[in-house]
Amino acid sequence: MTVLLFIKDLVLATLGQMASLFAGIFIFGLLIHFISQLTFKSLEKSFGSKGVYFVAWLGTPIHELGHALFCLIFFNKIDDIKFFKPDPVTGTLGYVYHKWNPKNPWHVLGNFFIGVGPVILGCAVLFAIFYFLIPDSSRVWNSINVGVSEIDSSSPVASYLTAFQGSALAIVRLIFTISNLSSWQFWVFLYLSICVASNIRLSWADIKGSLSGLGCIVLPFFLINLTCLLTGYSNEEFFPYTASLLGAVYSLLILALIVALIGFVLIYLLSAVYFRLRYKSILNPF
Repeated sequence: MTVLLFIKDLVLATLGQMASLFAGIFIFGLLIHFISQLTFKSLEKSFGSKGVYFVAWLGTPIHELGHALFCLIFFNKIDDIKFFKPDPVTGTLGYVYHKWNPKNPWHVLGNFFIGVGPVILGCAVLFAIFYFLIPDSSRVWNSINVGVSEIDSSSPVASYLTAFQGSALAIVRLIFTISNLSSWQFWVFLYLSICVASNIRLSWADIKGSLSGLGCIVLPFFLINLTCLLTGYSNEEFFPYTASLLGAVYSLLILALIVALIGFVLIYLLSAVYFRLRYKSILNPF
């Protein structure tokens, strides 16, 4: 094996592991952020700056709690925290200010999880709402895991896309049934999940903060891959991440994305009707 080929295998193995584990969080986080911006703009243009409170009163505290929770786990000092304090000048709804020691690897590593904390906690809360308010929710989750477990490692990209498409269809089929539409639990779920999902998003500031801690995650993967290539061991023995684990994580992100999109459509339609009646014009959510 030549030096260039060795370096290529080392870099590709590390990048592949990083992408499979974390790329989806950033991609889904940005997609939800874009959709949420449209939702917030629709409410703000129609009902004023306080219109966003309709979904932000619950989602924003959960978002900020996601940051704060990982500040505590990684011992970052929280200087100031406001779970819900709208600022009409900056448009900020809440914030967490924290400090860390750049010479402390644990603090630096924490920056990654602090940045993506709202996605992690938001998905957990969304799943809890889904699990307790939607009848027979465990059945669809079992069907999702079965589909993900059949992913073909020889063509992971195509099979993952197929599994994720199946997950999305299973979620939609389970939620939007005739019996659910006539149940008060469904409407409570729909409203609460829209509030939460609309705030499962990553701002550019969140992404910037996460990237500052990414190096502490990449380095161990890089060193283990280096050892595996030098000794001839398979790196799969050290990274036994199963398709079902990743499938469950991405299924939660798919659920969040679907709910955020549904929330935007419903809120835009209601806001557009009000905007038309009041301003005699068509609402532009951009």
